[in-house]
Amino acid sequence: MTAEQIAFHVQYASVDTKEAGDAAPAATRILRSERVLAAVRDGSGEETVVLVPLTEDGAIVAMDAEGALRFDLTAERLRELFAAEGLTLWLERPDGLDELDAELDEEFGEAFEDLDDDVLDGTARTDDPAGFGMPGDDDDLPDGLFAVEPVRVAEFSRRGPWAARITSQLLRTDVAYVEEGSWSLYRYDTDQPHMVITGGRADGLVVEVNLPSAGDAWVEVTTPGGRTGIFWPNAERLTVPVLDIEAIARPQTAEVYRRMLTELDGTRDELQELSVGASVDVDAAHRACMPESVGGVSGEGERLRSFVAAFGVPADLISRGFADDDGGADARRFAPRGWMPVIGDVLLGGMSEMTPLTRRDRALPRIARALRERPLLGAAVSTAELTAGLAMVRSRSRFARVVGVLAVIDAVADLVIWVMRMRRR
Repeated sequence: MTAEQIAFHVQYASVDTKEAGDAAPAATRILRSERVLAAVRDGSGEETVVLVPLTEDGAIVAMDAEGALRFDLTAERLRELFAAEGLTLWLERPDGLDELDAELDEEFGEAFEDLDDDVLDGTARTDDPAGFGMPGDDDDLPDGLFAVEPVRVAEFSRRGPWAARITSQLLRTDVAYVEEGSWSLYRYDTDQPHMVITGGRADGLVVEVNLPSAGDAWVEVTTPGGRTGIFWPNAERLTVPVLDIEAIARPQTAEVYRRMLTELDGTRDELQELSVGASVDVDAAHRACMPESVGGVSGEGERLRSFVAAFGVPADLISRGFADDDGGADARRFAPRGWMPVIGDVLLGGMSEMTPLTRRDRALPRIARALRERPLLGAAVSTAELTAGLAMVRSRSRFARVVGVLAVIDAVADLVIWVMRMRRR
């Protein structure tokens, strides 16, 4: 089988050790001795995970002394080599996964079925219904044991302030709003499930960065069509190849190994499936998710910033999104005030707030901004519309009367809005 014909998948297998300590050095030594095209993910001593390439028939992808690919090493043999070092390698051949599921179902399936029946008929024990030592209703639990930590969110998009007002009300949290050029930033903290709010395709892509207090940050990219892709730029950051790629004698084998490591998380394929468009630098986004050991961006924060920058977001706006000052002193801030006030604020904001930032230079949005800056002139225009509508209502034409009624309704609504704006000014 040549390098061009090889087809395999990468299995993430954990390694357990009977003795305390990091299993990564021993796992690396074993894989390197067998010349497996594998990698080790650094878990900082907490957990060792190895990435092992397996073909469909369960052969492990390795190479011989001359650098040619070989497929004579099996998953069973590799597990034996780990066991000889006092390690347990949780690696299953592809067709062995179904067998493992069947064994687990045979061993524990009946117990869980009995548990489900007991829960349904109300006979299950409330102190430990599953028999796993879990606390029941009568146990005293520390306050806040299962409290959800808020996630710091930064949404980069082309939307105006209107969606920030609605987001604030939906999540019951303060939202900071910042503009820079044709991009905007929403900054808020929330412990609730949330989704991106857009007004349609004109709003373009929305890049949402989620920064939890503990654990890896993730980025959600929502397309104008409503599709969402989730990316973890730091997931493969510390993945290190077992073998020295540059020292491999055969270029074909080195290329297979390099591609395996650079395309681990499927970032490029995911972006292409999302149809993000030519405005996104797919190569830059891919580098932000690649392992550092094979040319990926270095540093947790830098990887996240580089990924966002690949979508064309200005560097200064990215810095404000990642800063701890909640958007900066000059940011507009929206607080939850109830749905009726929020709806009123959106109406008062009008077209200038609803228009995507990429379309603000068009004629109609410019006229709307000019009238908003001159509320008396806007009220005069609405008065003229009201007069014309009343005149059309008296027309003999049925169509003209319908148009007149609509014009009167629109003019009255506009006059109310203009009066409220003048009172606020």
